[in-house]
Amino acid sequence: MKYEIGDKIILLHSKEEGTVVDIINADMVMVEIGKVTFPVYLDQIDFPYFHRFTTTPKNGNPPARKAGFDIKPEKKQDTFRMDKGVFLSVLPVFRVEGYEENVEQLKFHLANETNSAWKFHFQVYLKNQLELEMKNEIQPFANFYLSDLPFESLNDGPRIEFTFYPKEPDPKLAPSFQKTWKIKTKQIFQQLSDLQARRNATLSYLLFEKFPPKPEKSVNDFDTSSIGKFSAGTTTTITNSAPEPPITPKYELDLHIEQLTPDWKGMKNIEILAIQLNEFVRYLELAISHHQHTMFVIHGVGKGRLKDEIHMILRDTPGVDKFVNEYHPRYGFGATEIFFKHA
Repeated sequence: MKYEIGDKIILLHSKEEGTVVDIINADMVMVEIGKVTFPVYLDQIDFPYFHRFTTTPKNGNPPARKAGFDIKPEKKQDTFRMDKGVFLSVLPVFRVEGYEENVEQLKFHLANETNSAWKFHFQVYLKNQLELEMKNEIQPFANFYLSDLPFESLNDGPRIEFTFYPKEPDPKLAPSFQKTWKIKTKQIFQQLSDLQARRNATLSYLLFEKFPPKPEKSVNDFDTSSIGKFSAGTTTTITNSAPEPPITPKYELDLHIEQLTPDWKGMKNIEILAIQLNEFVRYLELAISHHQHTMFVIHGVGKGRLKDEIHMILRDTPGVDKFVNEYHPRYGFGATEIFFKHA
């Protein structure tokens, strides 16, 4: 083995220096750069001494100053974003048949244009039967993929229900807020026609502009939620749950559903896909914010639906330089390698 634990190394593609912290096998080692630990292949690293020697002047004198050397970079102004509300975004996916474009399915996203994070409960009903259910949270000024709805399902009287909750307790806000949207076929047809005429991409529906305040209680009101919960000789202890630890970036993201949730058995394919895509987007944004150079996302082979959705997201993500899905000795054809670009 060329390297040992504790050796100093340099990444060939980024020139970042780090330390070998573990030996994985004959081809890979685990390195630490800053506070981030990740695996790399031996052909992607080298000892840093040659690089230091070739980039440092022999006489030790600093390089000659050039015009503009002392000009300080312009300080970036903090941008203030106004609260606009929380929206349901509907993206129609068209299928070309001859000279006509017909809607094949509708993609639903939740758009949070506020400075607050919200928990939500999302439900889709078809023929008054629960078709899809999801509980999650959305961060400030973020988008969240919800699900797809086949266009022919509009004949089944679809109904979408949301229940929102403040992520952080706020005594001034109501404990929850509900919103229901019954999709009317005639109305959605007209809106899609207008959308094509305007050459816009999505339909947006305002769910709430401001979260409703907590209703004032009357003097005679009392809380009935605790009836039957207390009896003589019993006590209840209220403990504050520990805050969730911050998530760390991943250089290898496994999206097999059994790796994401223990309750995957019995789930519908559309529920599984929604969980997988939201986990992917979560770590994709984290990789970009942490200036990662590469990331492997393991999606498996299967029918290719998850891979196609991931590639569609990558094509529309500005921070992605390129991505490849080719045979890899470790993953076969079941993974995509993502290369990021940073200014």
